[in-house]
Amino acid sequence: MKFITSLILYFFVGLVAINADSNHKVVFDLTNGQNNMIEKTLYHTIKNIKSYYRTNHKDIDVAVVISGDSYKYFIKDLKNSPYSDDADIVAMQPKLEPKLQELHDKFKVEFYMCSFGMQSRDISEESLYDFVEADKTKSIYLIELQNDGYAYMPIH
Repeated sequence: MKFITSLILYFFVGLVAINADSNHKVVFDLTNGQNNMIEKTLYHTIKNIKSYYRTNHKDIDVAVVISGDSYKYFIKDLKNSPYSDDADIVAMQPKLEPKLQELHDKFKVEFYMCSFGMQSRDISEESLYDFVEADKTKSIYLIELQNDGYAYMPIH
C-alpha cells in the first residue's frame, strides 16, 4: 500500500513540475481600427511581454486574432482592397509592415484573420501578408486557442 501511495504522490509531483515549466500563452483579440492604437498597443505590448518573459528565462506564445476594424493593417495589397482610398492607412503601411513582419519573424507571433469578416468586406486571402492565416472564423480561432491554454486579452 505504501508503494502505491508513493507512486501516486510521485506522479502528481511530476505533473506539477511539468506544468511549472510549460510555456505561457496569450491570444490578443484585435478589433480596434484606430491607427495610433495598432503600434502603441499591439506592437509595443507584445514586445514588452516577450522581453519580460525572456528576462525571466521563460517563453510565451503569442497569437493575434484579427477582426472588426483591424483588417486594414494586415493587407499587403491595399490598392486592390476596400481600404484603397484610406489615405491614413496607405501612408502608415510602409512603417507598419516591417513591424508586423518583425513580430512574426523575430517574436514568433502568429496572426489569424477571421475568414467571415474577410468575405463580408470582399478581402481576398491573396491580398494579405504571407504570415497571416485566414481559413477559420474569429470564434473558431478563439475557441481553439483558449482550449489550448491561451489567456484572452482584448484590444478593442
